[in-house]
Amino acid sequence: MKQRWLRYGWMMALGVAHAQTFAAWASGGLQILILSLAWALFAVARPEDKPVRQMFVFALAWFCAGLYWLHFSMHDIGGLPTVLSMLAIVVLCAYLAGFYALAAWLWRRFFTGQKLSDYLIAMPALWLAAELARAYAFGGFPWLATGYAQVDNFVFKGWFAVVGVYGVGVIAAMVSGVLAWLWVGLRQRSLAYQTRQSVVSILVLLTLVVLGWVLQGIHWGQAVGAPISVRVVQPNIEQTIKFERNEILRATDFALNSAIQSPAQLTIFPETMMPYPWNQAPELGLNALQNALNTQNNRAVLIGSVGVDSRHFYNSGIWLDGSGDVLNPQRYDKIHLLPFGEMVPWGFQWFVDAMNIPLGGYGYGQSRTPFELKTASGAVRIGANICYENVFGEEMAAWHTDDARAPNVWVNLTNLGWFGDARTSAAHEQFLAMSRARAMELARPMLTATNTGVSAQIAPDGAVVQRLPAQVQTIGDWQVQPHQGLSLYAAWGNLPVFVLLGLFVVWLFWTKVKK
Repeated sequence: MKQRWLRYGWMMALGVAHAQTFAAWASGGLQILILSLAWALFAVARPEDKPVRQMFVFALAWFCAGLYWLHFSMHDIGGLPTVLSMLAIVVLCAYLAGFYALAAWLWRRFFTGQKLSDYLIAMPALWLAAELARAYAFGGFPWLATGYAQVDNFVFKGWFAVVGVYGVGVIAAMVSGVLAWLWVGLRQRSLAYQTRQSVVSILVLLTLVVLGWVLQGIHWGQAVGAPISVRVVQPNIEQTIKFERNEILRATDFALNSAIQSPAQLTIFPETMMPYPWNQAPELGLNALQNALNTQNNRAVLIGSVGVDSRHFYNSGIWLDGSGDVLNPQRYDKIHLLPFGEMVPWGFQWFVDAMNIPLGGYGYGQSRTPFELKTASGAVRIGANICYENVFGEEMAAWHTDDARAPNVWVNLTNLGWFGDARTSAAHEQFLAMSRARAMELARPMLTATNTGVSAQIAPDGAVVQRLPAQVQTIGDWQVQPHQGLSLYAAWGNLPVFVLLGLFVVWLFWTKVKK
């Protein structure tokens, strides 16, 4: 009994450490080592030690340590009692951990843990199944997907443009699986008969490494036209007062004056910079902005606000330029809404009502048409997405089915002020890692415009070119080179990983189940 609880403690510690690799430590190699140790402990555990429960503890600790920042929005801003807020986080994390516990159960049910294939193929495939299940079930919550910890790993970065974050996660899991197999072999002192399998594992890993290195040398996107000047405005509005009347008036004046005075071709403000229906925006200020845009050729403003039509309100990015009508502008309406934040799942209205936050009630957007910024060298297509949508690379890839109409530059408008101080809360660095993954997957520059941080310019290779200091009202004046071209991930999205998973299921059925 004492040994079992000691194992639970180890798995919990490994889960907490695993969460840090997505932000604080940002080490893909460390993540692989942690996963391999967790899998090795799980593989050698006796049935009476409840190995599936141990994996559940690992995953639960991973998500609780990685998503703790949800407490800031529910408790500090929403006023939800501490106990209820913490309970809500634990319930969410238990739900997410359940997918990995199920994968662990299937592995123990169908595999002996004595063969290399059990670790090199079966374990990563079941891990992939858990990742995809939580990414798609009930609208999906793929935050902290394994591949995001690998955005700085020079060995794996080249794979993002080919197989995306889930494919990178599988490759990392394969390396972890081989290391786990070696750990188990050393513990059982049974490596003598595994010499041939050791050679096979080394060859497989070397192949993945060499291919990853080669893929980094392929430029899926090519520069097109001249660089554009961009100003990103980070207003640093405290979330606790963002919806107060006086603060809304101040923020509106600040936004309109900043837009009028901006010298940049494209000026960007974060999500809900003007947090009310656009038809309630001050007409006098909008007309002044329209006059400025009319007299300054080839200039546009992208600002977060609330779009409205005869049926719904929308979380929108409003596009203003000299050829449009500021009172009835072009806009992008958010398509993938955040559960509990913008849409309320059935049966949970009571939970939303318990928080003093303007939540829910948004409609679903439909259009995936980029905006066009007119420049002397031709139109530059600007793709916009809003906050949580940045987590779904496959949905952004859907904009790229026709490269002639695909965005040349991506812009994410977000407000991470909900999730604590941008200088200390892990949410902001986690979000930056996801933005970097999107840039690599789509071979496009990515700009993140946030309320409190982290606002950044990201190159198509995932490198952070510029970032603004957190928790400061500031601006970033950047030159951004538009790109065109189709990466393999943009062409096929998550189809390859689903095909791999399907092949594994067929193999599992014919070799294990049908017996």
